[in-house]
Amino acid sequence: MSEQLLKGVRVIDFTDFLAGPYVGMYFADMGADVIKFENLRSGGNFVRNARPKEKNSGLSMYFQNLNRNKRGVALDLKQEEGKRLFAELIKSADVLIENNRPGVMKRLGFGWEECRELNPRLVYASISGFGQYGPNSHRPGYDLIAQAMGGSMSITGWPGSEPTRAGMAIGDMFAALNASFAICASLYKRNETGKGNHIDVALVDSIVSGMEAKMMQYLYEGVSPVPTGNKYISSAPYDSFKAKDDYFVIASGTDKHFQNLSAAMGMPELAQDPKYIDTESRKKNADELKAIINQWASDKTVDEVVEIIDKAGIPVGPIYNCERVCKDKNIVEVREMLVKVPAPKNHPEAPAELTVLGNPIKMEETPCQYYKAAPDLGEDNEDIFKALGFTDEQLAHYREIGAMN
Repeated sequence: MSEQLLKGVRVIDFTDFLAGPYVGMYFADMGADVIKFENLRSGGNFVRNARPKEKNSGLSMYFQNLNRNKRGVALDLKQEEGKRLFAELIKSADVLIENNRPGVMKRLGFGWEECRELNPRLVYASISGFGQYGPNSHRPGYDLIAQAMGGSMSITGWPGSEPTRAGMAIGDMFAALNASFAICASLYKRNETGKGNHIDVALVDSIVSGMEAKMMQYLYEGVSPVPTGNKYISSAPYDSFKAKDDYFVIASGTDKHFQNLSAAMGMPELAQDPKYIDTESRKKNADELKAIINQWASDKTVDEVVEIIDKAGIPVGPIYNCERVCKDKNIVEVREMLVKVPAPKNHPEAPAELTVLGNPIKMEETPCQYYKAAPDLGEDNEDIFKALGFTDEQLAHYREIGAMN
């Protein structure tokens, strides 16, 4: 394998669900030694049983996708012996990621202050619904709550419709990306200072930040944005349209774009019409312009429309469902957004390889790599703790009393 960007960095992934595991996945794909910690007493991560599942083995592909390339440890932190084992793991780590409700790690004896005492160089990243402080910090927060309270549901959907969440978990994903960036920045600074850092990322904050121009519209124009369907309020035609077989989108952002689009449609006069001659005019008459484009496309397939408009240099594309994404060779093969990992060694009923989503970050000198399935519960307990100096006899004792499996 080629050199891995984060080789030598050890990350403890003390997370469940989506935001936290996604951070650990990023680091594992880039070569970090990511150790997936799971609670032995509860039987591991909740999403180990989440759908979708591989049909022969019953493996959760939700779990497999987010936890590929990681090693696995399972301990009982209600026992002092389990706490001792975990403390030694903390001492060996560069990063700890946790997405528990604020206060849980402190009650377990491994909050930021306690972990900093064990390892002053530790970068400790906490992801939660509302953050580690403030009147809402104690509240549980999931993606839906973040989209609701961060503002994004108020601008998603069609005019007059019920508030709508984004189809993907944008609160979790924004938070994961924010935490990943903060961890890397903290590791960079640690090289200078020798000191770790406590990172506090909230799902709600992440959505608010992602509201960008929409929030500026309220702050500086006094107008709270409302849903506009697929239409952008800043330009036109910038929307979804209907061909004879399906929908497609056009993102015409400039006057030059519209001139070229009009010519490609065989209607160059549209670009000279006072109703469509510039961006402000097209915005005011966007609905009428959409009807014209829909009529033009009504006797053409999406593929035909896309070919015509693309040749004119206008941003255009079909609206893919998951099936079409998976059949697009540029996405799947050229950009490697579907990749294979070997199936877990303890699941012979599984196929030899499992398909997971590729990492969207492409790097020439240090590409992301995919070499290991998600770990079984506590799969690497023995290897990891032997490397930390524990003997076979000690580990046998911990297994006997249930502190580890």
